[in-house]
Amino acid sequence: MDEMTRLFSPSCWVPGKTRDEVMSDFFAGIQQAYYSLEKDQTIPRQVDVAYGEEENQKVDIWGEPDDKLLIFIHGGYWAEGTRKDCLTPVRCSLNSGIAFASVGYGLATNGRSLTESVEDVVKGVDFILSKYPNVSKVIIGGHSAGAHLAVKAVTRLRSPRIQGMLLFSGCYFLEELVGTEIGNDINLTSAEAQHNSCDLSLLDGLHLKSFVILGLQEAPKLVQQNRDFVEKRKESSIAEFPSSGHYTIMTNLLNEQSEEYTVVMSFLKEI
Repeated sequence: MDEMTRLFSPSCWVPGKTRDEVMSDFFAGIQQAYYSLEKDQTIPRQVDVAYGEEENQKVDIWGEPDDKLLIFIHGGYWAEGTRKDCLTPVRCSLNSGIAFASVGYGLATNGRSLTESVEDVVKGVDFILSKYPNVSKVIIGGHSAGAHLAVKAVTRLRSPRIQGMLLFSGCYFLEELVGTEIGNDINLTSAEAQHNSCDLSLLDGLHLKSFVILGLQEAPKLVQQNRDFVEKRKESSIAEFPSSGHYTIMTNLLNEQSEEYTVVMSFLKEI
């Protein structure tokens, strides 16, 4: 692994655990979240709702979208993951009186570009907004690459109904990924990186609160990017967790006693 790849690789930075152990724990957590929701028949749901013709161009909705909705986008460095892998915030959202929708998108692999992945997410979010016109308050969130995609969707759609962003350790500025293993996996060129990096000035004029969740057992480049995000967007706030990392900030949401659960619920109730 080259040094720049390592500086962007969250699984390398958890004390006392190997990369395989870090990922195994994460996969166990996201599977627990999915199977728990799938078995709980008290929760209304609409799953595999298509917004496009491709397999990944679908959304899942948990709860009843009446007045508030959290739309969430999965991570995986644009090359892995599905909408079934980002469900750890669902119960926190539902317990805050907010329905939850997860957005799938075509991955930037097998000849598809990152630009096409971004277009999918914009289309998927727009589909949800159109499907639920009665929802007056929307929060868009995402984890890792999903946080990047969430910001891109907000800046493209500029809907006044979107009143918050909930961002878990995102990667927003992509130029340094060119030539890394991460960039090579998605055929990231300098032009694609520049085109798809987040221009935070495009958030100007939008009335929305932004909340960044950051574990400090994290890849240094992602720590830097999330702090830079908050520095550039003065209306944003950040919660840092010294004992958590890139993946545990998500899986800890399964525990209602965790600090992450408490601060996320507090943010959601403010919207």
